[in-house]
Amino acid sequence: MGAAASICVEPMKRRRAEKELDEKVAAALRERARSRARTFRSVNSITMRLPRFKEGLRDIKDVFDHYDEDSNGTIDNEELRGCLSKLQVQMSEKEADDVHRYCDVDRRNGIQFQEFVVLLCLMYLLFGPDVTRRVSEFESAKLNYVFDELIDAFLFFDKDGDGKMRRKDVTRRMNETSHQERTPTHITARLFKEMDLNRNGKVNLKEFLFSMVRWAGLDTEDDGSNETSP
Repeated sequence: MGAAASICVEPMKRRRAEKELDEKVAAALRERARSRARTFRSVNSITMRLPRFKEGLRDIKDVFDHYDEDSNGTIDNEELRGCLSKLQVQMSEKEADDVHRYCDVDRRNGIQFQEFVVLLCLMYLLFGPDVTRRVSEFESAKLNYVFDELIDAFLFFDKDGDGKMRRKDVTRRMNETSHQERTPTHITARLFKEMDLNRNGKVNLKEFLFSMVRWAGLDTEDDGSNETSP
């Protein structure tokens, strides 16, 4: 009976954590959109930055390896608490557990590298640039650059400013530059489907970040996969 109850409770905790953190992220994105000039004016300008994203992701991989104390490719709950302590992010044990659930995108009960990028970027958005200085004072400028660019890329597509991208937003943005040929519908549909990890018709920042890491190609370089960017 107890085991059955815990199986039912875990999805409820995950949904609650998703909702609460999505709301916090959306509020931070709205504030950022109000206070900063837009970085990107076309999809091509984002695509051209992928090599720079990849370079910055290598620095984050070094940070990930540091906190993955047992070198098993996953940051577990205990290792995550050590990471949050280093970042000096003030969280209760429950809040730390919620962050772990939220960033465990593929639900493999741990934070792999792509999810670690999501974690650090969300901490940067919610708590400011001091987070990256605490991760690596020497590399903080590079990390800030990567996170600023990734967040601004998301805001380029988030036309409504509600922290969610929709397929129509992706289609509109990919076809709004007048001198370009229209992107075929099946291409925009495939692109959106790859980002919409939970298949709810909306893409939040964490899903976008998770996808951008894959498209930048760092994970495929490390694991020997033949998957390529769209």
